[in-house]
Amino acid sequence: MNMTNKTLLITGATGGLGCAVCLEAARRGARLILLGRKPEELMTLADQLVAAGGEEPLLHAMDLAGAQAEDFAELAGLIGAHAGRLDAVIHLAADAGAPAPLAHIDPVVWNRLLRVNLTAPFLLTRACLPLLKASSGTAVFVGDDCAASYLGAYGVAKAGLARQAAQWCEEQPGIRVELFTPPAMPTPLRARLFPGEGPEGLTPTDEVARALLARVP
Repeated sequence: MNMTNKTLLITGATGGLGCAVCLEAARRGARLILLGRKPEELMTLADQLVAAGGEEPLLHAMDLAGAQAEDFAELAGLIGAHAGRLDAVIHLAADAGAPAPLAHIDPVVWNRLLRVNLTAPFLLTRACLPLLKASSGTAVFVGDDCAASYLGAYGVAKAGLARQAAQWCEEQPGIRVELFTPPAMPTPLRARLFPGEGPEGLTPTDEVARALLARVP
């Protein structure tokens, strides 16, 4: 699927699935805006994309755990000024913390995980809504239907994110809203949640990236 002339904002761009999505989208000709926490990792990924024949991406470093509404509004303004349009927001950023029973979770960790996994997708979608409406664009939320115990705030946030995506879909018919729940993948986040799990039976991230991008027309 050709994505030339499509502008995609990808959060968590330097993560396991994020890198795979960025590489696949660049291969298809998309213009990318990469959001991540560490500038040096964003620059390394940008070099990889250009070396693979992709267009030079726009980079924006942001710590979602501490970002406020005005930070997302500023980002949306920069996208409008420098890219001129936005066809999709793909919410890949995630923080799982360490597995633990709810009774043992530090409230500071609880708040951080809720901000990254639940609040940040809300604030970013809200800020980018005018741009998405202008292009009849797509917001892709990434779910996790794992019902295991000891997932702490990560599991709670992902359950809430599914409801959030449903409400955006019901309330904003001018954009396309997708909740994409990937299969188990060999990513660093998965390894933190299930440290004793082997790679057998896990779906490669490049295969998942292709399935995710199929949700962005």
